[in-house]
Amino acid sequence: MNAAPGWYEAETPGRVRWWDGTQWTAHEAPAGPFATPQPAALPPAGPQPGWYPTKAGELRWWDGRIWTGSRVREGRAGIDWATLEQPVFGWVAGGMFLFAALCFVLSGVLARNPTVLPLFLLALSALWFAMAAQSTRVRRLPMPAGAPAAPDHLRPLPGEVDGPGAGWYPITHAAHRWWTGERWAAYLSSRFGVRPTFHAEQSLRTLRVVMIVFAALTGLAILTGIALVVIAVGPVQLAIGWLMIVCASVFGAVIGVIWGVSRSQTRLLLLPTEPPGRAAHGAGQPAQRPW
Repeated sequence: MNAAPGWYEAETPGRVRWWDGTQWTAHEAPAGPFATPQPAALPPAGPQPGWYPTKAGELRWWDGRIWTGSRVREGRAGIDWATLEQPVFGWVAGGMFLFAALCFVLSGVLARNPTVLPLFLLALSALWFAMAAQSTRVRRLPMPAGAPAAPDHLRPLPGEVDGPGAGWYPITHAAHRWWTGERWAAYLSSRFGVRPTFHAEQSLRTLRVVMIVFAALTGLAILTGIALVVIAVGPVQLAIGWLMIVCASVFGAVIGVIWGVSRSQTRLLLLPTEPPGRAAHGAGQPAQRPW
């Protein structure tokens, strides 16, 4: 039998038995809506999702299609400093900030009144380019070969079963987490694939630092704009000052929204403290394999 872990019809009419993905277990239950059998699933072609060595002393998570930013170094699970699910977004964002910086440089030269705003935009452009380059480099690593590693500190892995009721349970409408029947696994599944979540605490700390830096730069840009408005000796300087104030204010508002959304999403990486049914709304029974 080649099927995903789940409840399937047993030899006894009206009852189902738990299949752990490799063999039948001793767990049985009455057939019913809470024990709907999952359909048979053939394993995807190519290397299976798992932790594979990419260089000496490092394991990296392969999701079955691409390399991810999750890695293990010196026995510690973490994530790359920059990880973009869509590297092209980083290249586009970097190009947009670079174009805006060049426009402000040109306007400052023409008005004979250069400002610090282009430096701020150039810094953002460089950051996005660096993030895109890092993510692209990881995606271009050679495809994994051999069997995946399974160190104890990275377990339970998705698909491991400790008891009845194992499966993917919804944490939100777009994310599922693996429940082994006794404990939650540190892995989430979404439309991007299965991702480890061992880096949750690290991501929360990094997010706070990044947002503080962005808030400080935004405040500096607003103060610079106000200073230009106050000391303006002509309409050009006045317009540049107001432009800096408006742009920095809009950017600050966007950063605030990103902060709220990112903080909410990052908290999803933390392991639930309750079993399925109480950990999140709609988590009463396992869903079909979400990827």
